[in-house]
Amino acid sequence: MQERIAIVGLGLIGGSLALALQKAQPGLQIVGVDSDEATRALALAAGAVQRASSLEAADLSGCQLAVLAVPAQPLLELIGRVAGLLPEGAVLTDVCGAKEEIVRRAQLQQRCIFVGGHPMAGTEFRGFAAARADLFQGAVVALCPPAGAEGAAATARVEALWRAAGATRMVLLEPAAHDHAVTFASHLPYLAAASVVEALHAAGPAQPLARELAAGGFRDTTRVAGDFTLSGAAAQNRFLPAAARALGDALARLADELREDPIRAVERLRGLADERRAMVLPPRPGGTK
Repeated sequence: MQERIAIVGLGLIGGSLALALQKAQPGLQIVGVDSDEATRALALAAGAVQRASSLEAADLSGCQLAVLAVPAQPLLELIGRVAGLLPEGAVLTDVCGAKEEIVRRAQLQQRCIFVGGHPMAGTEFRGFAAARADLFQGAVVALCPPAGAEGAAATARVEALWRAAGATRMVLLEPAAHDHAVTFASHLPYLAAASVVEALHAAGPAQPLARELAAGGFRDTTRVAGDFTLSGAAAQNRFLPAAARALGDALARLADELREDPIRAVERLRGLADERRAMVLPPRPGGTK
């Protein structure tokens, strides 16, 4: 681990990373960067960072590693700016849930070695107030390593950072493979959740009673609906439109089945439910609800 690192963006992910690293390595110096003054004050008060400033006022000249923990669209604009503030040859990484466009944009700069990163952890809450030191305990982190010996060394440094934060498994893969897999692991569930909320809004007179009767099924299904961070990454995923159309076609076929033979349709869904319960999935990270 480096003696001094920078975390740009002190929301749920960046704030949790800072708290986790401070707990694991109290001697580590973390420079926090955030555009919001109140967020910076919270991070300083919590001891998550030793210094905090806006990007315009930030001194990152002593940081050999920086983490970009901002949503996808601002991230595209910040890669070059942050790289320009770091020492030449420093390691730059991110936490975005889409990798192809991010990695492509990062390759336009030559100052830093960029390692694409995506920790598979989070909650539906946002901001430093929701940050927690155990958010990444047991988490899987996807990494897109650059080529060559320097790329391997940079990837090892990013791996060490996430292991210090509590992550237990690193998956190394190409950006396109990441985005294709995350389509089904994360982005399509987000669209489905948002669509269920949209359907409720269109329920007309039934909407108030539906809200009153909502229980675990509705809460679990719609937890990530409206997640700004997730939606920003989904907007950059070129595999998502085709997957969304396929899901829409599947729902249309299901509607036909339910009209023509509802018992057979329900039996088929029951089989899918059994298959889902039999899937071996990663355990929930420590802070994920």
